[in-house]
Amino acid sequence: MFAKIPTLILLCLLLAYSSSGSTEPLLSSKPLSLDEKKPALFCSIPNIDTDKVEQAQIPPQLIMFPLLNAITNNRAFTAKYSFYNARLTILLQLLLTITLLGLLTLLLLRLQAKRKQSVLAAKTIRESEERLKLALWASGDGMWDWDIHNNTVFRSHIANPKLFGKNNQTLLSIMHPQDKPRVEQLLKQHLNSESIFFEAEYRIEQAQDQWIWLLDRGKVVERDSQNTPIRMAGIHKDISARREIENKLWLSAQVLQSMSEAVIIGDINHQVISVNPAFSQITGFNFEHIVDKHLLEFAFNPQARSQYKKILFELSTNHYWSGESCITHRDGSQILTWLEVNKIYDENGKKDHFVAIFTDISARKKAEENLRLLANYDTLTGLPNRSLFHDRLKHAIDKAKRTHSLIALLFIDLDRFKFINDSMGHHIGDLLLKLVAQRLQDIIREGDTVARLGGDEFIIILENLSNTSAAESVAEKLIQTFKAPFILDGKKFVVSTSIGISLCPTDASNSELLVKSADTAMYYAKSQGRNNFQFYLPAMNEVTSRQLSLEAGLKEAIERDELYLVYQPKYTLPQHKLTGFETLLRWESNTLGSISPMEFIPVAEEIGMIELIGHWVLNQACQQLSVWHQIGHTDLTIAVNLSAKQLKTDLVSIVQAALAVANLPASALELEITESSIMKNPTDAVTIFTQLKELGISLAIDDFGTGYSSLSYLKHFPVDTLKIDKSFVHDIDSKKADATITTAIIALAKSLQLEVVAEGVENHKQLSLLTDYQCDQVQGFLFNKPLTPDECDHLFFKTAQAI
Repeated sequence: MFAKIPTLILLCLLLAYSSSGSTEPLLSSKPLSLDEKKPALFCSIPNIDTDKVEQAQIPPQLIMFPLLNAITNNRAFTAKYSFYNARLTILLQLLLTITLLGLLTLLLLRLQAKRKQSVLAAKTIRESEERLKLALWASGDGMWDWDIHNNTVFRSHIANPKLFGKNNQTLLSIMHPQDKPRVEQLLKQHLNSESIFFEAEYRIEQAQDQWIWLLDRGKVVERDSQNTPIRMAGIHKDISARREIENKLWLSAQVLQSMSEAVIIGDINHQVISVNPAFSQITGFNFEHIVDKHLLEFAFNPQARSQYKKILFELSTNHYWSGESCITHRDGSQILTWLEVNKIYDENGKKDHFVAIFTDISARKKAEENLRLLANYDTLTGLPNRSLFHDRLKHAIDKAKRTHSLIALLFIDLDRFKFINDSMGHHIGDLLLKLVAQRLQDIIREGDTVARLGGDEFIIILENLSNTSAAESVAEKLIQTFKAPFILDGKKFVVSTSIGISLCPTDASNSELLVKSADTAMYYAKSQGRNNFQFYLPAMNEVTSRQLSLEAGLKEAIERDELYLVYQPKYTLPQHKLTGFETLLRWESNTLGSISPMEFIPVAEEIGMIELIGHWVLNQACQQLSVWHQIGHTDLTIAVNLSAKQLKTDLVSIVQAALAVANLPASALELEITESSIMKNPTDAVTIFTQLKELGISLAIDDFGTGYSSLSYLKHFPVDTLKIDKSFVHDIDSKKADATITTAIIALAKSLQLEVVAEGVENHKQLSLLTDYQCDQVQGFLFNKPLTPDECDHLFFKTAQAI
């Protein structure tokens, strides 16, 4: 240790005295050293005459330690030297020397300690700097030092050297435009001493359209005399990973907040600690209402509480449960939900929390129930539909086979329902069907089935019968029940029904044949005058087959050109002049032969083809009259019959089109409609007749007197002609009542200034009476049967010859 300490050598030099006796210290110009490698500390002493020293017998110690003598500077001290004085001098010199050496030693030790402290301090600083470097390196923080006056930045330990490079400017130039104003504002506030320190998070551009996030913290560390910031230092850190995590957390939170499913988070004791907004929307409970409450507190009914306990028990052994559950709303109502519960484990694998997610499935369940009802039940009447009926019939047949019992199937069809539905409107028809369904349900036993197959067709399954009398009894009750009128919109309607009955296993042992047999029996009941029931017999198949053949053939009759028109001539009285023709429809089927209009017209109305056929007849009649006009018979008119359903179409436009295509004047066309068809909807009929009349078309009421006419309406109808039905003309010469009715109709027409046409004139007596009654026109077999176009041409030729 002492090797580093310079050796102190105290050399005493003789003091030279001048002859004058003054003392003058002289400094030696050359240091003395015992060791040339070590510096020597020396001092000079006065010159001493060696001879005097020897004569005075001064001890060598005095020469070696002359310090005391130098201090006292007493010349007499050496002159009067004595032994005691010498001893004292030596002693004093030793003491002084020891003291001086001690002081020097202390000085050296102190210097050594300070030097050691400096070394330790330097080492501590280096270690601290190293630790700071390592800490900054490990933390990813970079240091920066901003010379505000020169606007230069020194950076060290930056996280991305390639990004910053040798850039000694602030990062504002590469900062995201959305972040820059905010950062500038925060920096300005700190520089103005409005904030203790500066802290900001912002993005800087790493590459084209690629940004990284930085956290920047700093503080002003130096100000000038005017308190203006001139230096600022701080750190920055790449927080892109943290921001990405935060964004994911934020997104997760947003998802949780925006979920339509309710979410409950609870602790391991099933105490609620958090819910999302959907929970409040579904249940009506706010977070304050449920926080720290047990999940079971929401089970206000025993059934729900029991289910929740089962769920909790299930979760004690499994980590997941799902299923339907009832949640109690705040208002006390029950909400059907789909509930999923998960247990959450901590990092040690211990149960920590639970998460429950549920969705209100009330609407879905209602929709499912509606779909089930739609799939299995009739939406209008609420009765089982065709699908559910066949399912129940199949089960009933299987049961009957096992128990050897009898099943009766009652096929019910409302008589003339289409007439009511079309004439009174579909809303009346729907009301009627609902009331019919209710009456049928009131009659059957519990366990039997009544279903609606569609339209006005109903069917009843009677099970566990021992004989056919039970089925007959139910059918009789149905007939009697339908005799009571139905009240629809304040009006009374009497509707009868036709019922066909088939038996299992007597008539059929499978559902399809059983329904077909009952349907066949129902059609036979209709053919027998309606308002009755019939048990199925094999011979009935012929009647049903005829009906089905008519329906199928009629649908193809127009395409096959099987329909054609004939024309009934009309003559004036008393001149017997030909004025025109009434158009009559005929059907000659390639497979069924000639079919009467009395048979196929009702079928056409039932299957909805009457409008199509009526339009075809109108166009064909106009085309034929156009041909006759072109050959010179321009004074002839043509009459076409209308059905009630044609009044519901755009009849005016259809008539205009037919006349335009045939190039006929409106005055050449006459439209006939029965009074019963008019009275189905007299208000609409008046509107349509008025529009037709404005076109110049003649209008006639056919079969007048046979329907339920209203004379008050008759005066409002813009008609031109009344046609007396042939049922009155037929017995005009033999029955006074028919003659009276005929004369009354003619008188009524004359009073209303209407033309009168008598149908079905077959003999001269009838013709004579009609002439006497002043009837305007007649038609019938007395003059001509309905004629084909060729026969009409022959008639024209005969008429021309007669003239």
